[in-house]
Amino acid sequence: MINAQHHLLRLNTELEQVRQCLLTTLSSSSNKSHHSLAETLHKNNPEQWLELTQKQLGTEYKDIIVRLEQLEAAVCQIDIGQYGYCCDCEEKIDSQRLNADPTAQRCGNCEPRL
Repeated sequence: MINAQHHLLRLNTELEQVRQCLLTTLSSSSNKSHHSLAETLHKNNPEQWLELTQKQLGTEYKDIIVRLEQLEAAVCQIDIGQYGYCCDCEEKIDSQRLNADPTAQRCGNCEPRL
């Protein structure tokens, strides 16, 4: 059985860590536009960060942006009661798979087809 509240806690914890990592990376960058973006992010709701960062950051930030997307999507799925269901076949995702990565969007059968 999926414990969505346990996963929500894990997701929110990682989400906060990834956001902090992004801010730290932007602030320590030698690129002045990254410093400006870090300031902008500080002033905005974290839910707007994806939109702001996707428009302004290059491929060197791809991994962190993708992880933000995954984390936010999983939190959203919990909010709407769809967490733990495959986005392709709508079958339940195995709890072991979700325990390994709470952002998993596909079951073990659909993931290899991607």
